[in-house]
Amino acid sequence: MNKKTSDTLGPWRLAFIRFKKSPIAIIGALLLLIIVLATIFGPMFSPYPLQYFSVVDRYQSPTFSHPFGTDRYGQDMFIRVLYGGRITLVMAMYSASITIFVGTIIGTISGYNGKWIDKLLMRFTEFVHVMPLLPILISFTAVFAFKLQPLQRMFVVMGLYGFLNFPGLARIIRGQIIVHKNTEFMSAADLLGIGKMSKIFKHLLPNVFGVVIASSATIIANAILIELMLSFVGMGFPETVPTWGNLIPNIRGANMVNNSYYWMWFFPVTLISLTVISINLMGEGLRSALDPKEEGR
Repeated sequence: MNKKTSDTLGPWRLAFIRFKKSPIAIIGALLLLIIVLATIFGPMFSPYPLQYFSVVDRYQSPTFSHPFGTDRYGQDMFIRVLYGGRITLVMAMYSASITIFVGTIIGTISGYNGKWIDKLLMRFTEFVHVMPLLPILISFTAVFAFKLQPLQRMFVVMGLYGFLNFPGLARIIRGQIIVHKNTEFMSAADLLGIGKMSKIFKHLLPNVFGVVIASSATIIANAILIELMLSFVGMGFPETVPTWGNLIPNIRGANMVNNSYYWMWFFPVTLISLTVISINLMGEGLRSALDPKEEGR
């Protein structure tokens, strides 16, 4: 791309062009899109309802009528895996949204104001960062196990994880705000008498959105793995509510691996892996696309 062309295009248009030039990023984005669409519309093509079970069809290997096989209750694994992916992705997006919101707010306030506010918020950020995340989540889940419904408990726990996961993003946003705060366009905004809130929301935050978007990929991928971890240790949704996480402990309890019931673990593990890989590939592409230094490389 020549300099004349780049001067006539906006930064987001340039980022999109750079993103399209990365085949790995495009593959990741397309793969993620296919998985998301499959979880949304896939169950509609299954002739079996979610709670259907048949003792006669227990442990049936993949067939035309049951593409992902059946479990120990004769339930169709195809609809359970895709429906479970829908729940897992929603929970991950919910948790990641809290991380992004809290991290952006704290990072922006800290970087813009500086002085004692910066010191106070950064000490709080450091305190949260050193907290043992997994033991806290497991303990919190155990405390509320009999006080909240499973869905409510998981929303609370994933929300707590989203909050406790903010320090990394907050530090990145703080650094970006400090850099942009001392640029010429902010000095011009001061001379024009633009208000504090306008400078933050109209001038500073738009310049750090690229960092937020690129970081969100890793945040979402980690949230998926947290749901997997909580479900694997028995702290997630009940077995009647399928998620990618709680489909895996079922194979452990029923000794599915030793009994060669490969379809019981292969499909949920494969979809989890492909989803995390596709998000990370797309995230790397976004980081490169949103970094102006990448232009011309």
